[in-house]
Amino acid sequence: MNRQLSRRLSNVNLVRFILALLFAAACATLARAQGSPPVLKRQGAEPQQQQAARNDDDDDDDEEDSAPPAAVDPATVLRRARFVLVRSDSAFVSGREVEASLLKRKEFKAWGMAVTRNEAQADLIIEITRKPLTRRFTFSVLDPRTSEVVTSGKTRSVLFGKKISNKIAEKFANRVKVYRPYP
Repeated sequence: MNRQLSRRLSNVNLVRFILALLFAAACATLARAQGSPPVLKRQGAEPQQQQAARNDDDDDDDEEDSAPPAAVDPATVLRRARFVLVRSDSAFVSGREVEASLLKRKEFKAWGMAVTRNEAQADLIIEITRKPLTRRFTFSVLDPRTSEVVTSGKTRSVLFGKKISNKIAEKFANRVKVYRPYP
């Protein structure tokens, strides 16, 4: 009798554990889809600059640590940006293809911009998505400090035309040109 009871309890605990794992995976997937950073952080994975900033902030206990950074004018963000990170959710266009297309553009070089894969270093994040069952690709340019959308655009793929990575790089450059003229 006790053996059956303990077996049932272990099965119930196993089911609870599996449900908790599924819930955590679903939350992480939802957070990634919405563009927010994952909730769980690895211990010791915090960059040294952030640790130093936190040590400086420890003296000011009356300030609220959870206050979001102030919103900045999109024009200012685009003018000051130097490092760009590219993310793609689509299997039809990779972030590396868009990176290569950006690096080939004369404007990108003239502005002194560079591509990075370090999210902490990025001044702008370009997120590329594709609407399911269509040829329409959209991109959003985010300010990583505030998660604010600075600019966005959309384009369509064609069979015999420019590659979608080139189109996205061109449209990004056109959006930036408005606030940062070609030198």
